[in-house]
Amino acid sequence: MYGLIHAALRDLILEDHGVETWNQVVLQSGVPSNSFLTMRSYSDETTMALVDAASQVLMLPTNDCLQVFGHYWVARFAPKEYGGLLDHTGGSLIEFFQNLDALHDRLSTSFTEFKPPSFKVKINTANSAVIKYVSSRKGLTPFVIGIITGIGERFDTAIHIDAVDSSNSDQGEVSDILISMASNG
Repeated sequence: MYGLIHAALRDLILEDHGVETWNQVVLQSGVPSNSFLTMRSYSDETTMALVDAASQVLMLPTNDCLQVFGHYWVARFAPKEYGGLLDHTGGSLIEFFQNLDALHDRLSTSFTEFKPPSFKVKINTANSAVIKYVSSRKGLTPFVIGIITGIGERFDTAIHIDAVDSSNSDQGEVSDILISMASNG
C-alpha cells in the first residue's frame, strides 16, 4: 500500500489521540519512521503492522480499528486530499458507490503498482443494496465497512450493515455487504 495510507492512519491517531499515542503505535509496530512518504509503495505487511499496533495501543479489536480507520479515510482524510475527485464521483449515494471503480481508475494515473479493489452494486429495494467488494488483498472488509458508513454520512444517509459474506482465496478477498439506508433528513 502507499505511504498515503500510513499518513492517514498517523493523522487519525494524532487528531483523535495525540502525539504520545502515535509514538506508542510506531514503537509497537516496529515500522521505520520513513514509512510515510505518501507516493511511495510499501508492503501490505508494513501497513498491517501499523494497524495491528494501533489496535493494541488503542485497545480496540483489529476489525473495529479498521472500521474506524475506513470511516476516517473517507469522511476526513480523503476530502482533504481528493475533494474534487470525490465531488465528481456521484451526486447520490448509490451513484457514488457505482462510480468507485471509476474513481480508482482516475487515481491509478498517480500511483505506480496501484492495485485498487473493485466495487459492484446490486440494488435490492429503494432502501437496500448489496455492495460486492473484490480485492487482491485479504482482511480489509472492515476498512471497507467504515468507508461505506462514511460515504453514507457524505450523503446524509444512515447506513446499517445488515450482513457480510466474505471469502478469501489465493487471489484475495471477496465480500458481499448487504446494507440498508435511511435518509437522515
